Amino acid sequence: MFPIPWYVILFISIPETFLIIQTGFSLFNIKVGWRDSIIVAACMGIISCILPRITIIPGTTTVLLIIITALTIAWLAKIEIIYSFVAIMCGAMITGAIENLATCAGLGLIAKNVIDLSVHPWLNFVIFIPTLLIIALILLLVRKYEWILYDLSDERKL
Repeated sequence: MFPIPWYVILFISIPETFLIIQTGFSLFNIKVGWRDSIIVAACMGIISCILPRITIIPGTTTVLLIIITALTIAWLAKIEIIYSFVAIMCGAMITGAIENLATCAGLGLIAKNVIDLSVHPWLNFVIFIPTLLIIALILLLVRKYEWILYDLSDERKL
């Protein structure tokens, strides 16, 4: 994996992590404060800058980021660890599926490939905009219509 420039982390990784946290926990009716989400998202941005520079098996970076995010938000927001893992996994899976579709469609539309993302990091912003809008829309709909996959709110505190 290619190193991630700081501005990509600032404008993509941090908002994406914030939306993963908020969407995942909203789907399980667990309220996580914006402050906690922003703190964890910023920490994950820093970690996502460091992890790709370490030689590890491809794909392990994503798994490590999910684990660290779940543990950090569980600790900071005082949520049961298992609930945190479930919510973060759900948010990450939804975001990942949408990001995969949007990236494939976006790269196809502009006739570029994944290698071009490392050569021209600004393309990451262009490709991320549809994902950002769709996930933000999903979060708004989940909150507005109270779509809940499973209610974990009664037993969320440690």
